[in-house]
Amino acid sequence: MIRIGICDDHPVFRAGVAGLVRDEADLELVFEAGGAEALLLALEAATVDVVLLDLDLPDRHGLSVLPSIVDRCRVLILSALDDARSVRVALEGGAVGFVRKDAPPGALLQAMRDASKGQTVLAPGLAVRVAGAMRSESADRELSRRIDALTERQRQVLALLAEGRSNREIAKALFVSEGTVKNHVTQILQTLDVHDRTRLALLIARRGGVP
Repeated sequence: MIRIGICDDHPVFRAGVAGLVRDEADLELVFEAGGAEALLLALEAATVDVVLLDLDLPDRHGLSVLPSIVDRCRVLILSALDDARSVRVALEGGAVGFVRKDAPPGALLQAMRDASKGQTVLAPGLAVRVAGAMRSESADRELSRRIDALTERQRQVLALLAEGRSNREIAKALFVSEGTVKNHVTQILQTLDVHDRTRLALLIARRGGVP
């Protein structure tokens, strides 16, 4: 028997999932909890194999509860929200998978069974989005590292360039020649591995400027 615990603050939805579990011969519903604190208390009193955990709980966010429970059972996130960042943080925090609340009943039941075995549970489309988010964050970290390698003067030039200033305007603002600015821009593009200043301005704007 796979012992299941459910933590969700919507009684109707929780009852529906509980009914699915009770109808399966290999699944046993051990407890239902309407919030994070109730979940922690339930886990002190009972042992389960898999906890279905909603993220949007009334007393604490589901992600903040993860560290307290991942060493006691497998945690399968069950949420209406599936933004890539939340999924990534959940998986990095020890959850074995993420299932949307509108998943077909059969898919949810199979997810519980897979989660009990420690298998990663993630819909293909969501997996692609999470991978994309991780690549994006990795690229942002690399850009930050490269910016940190710039000299103070190059960072000043970069900040003005990100505002859309021309070489002449940058030279006037920094009291240097246009030729000096041009050299700085060339070195900045090489250091940051960006091919043109327009692309560079967009990247800097997306990250909120030059720190």
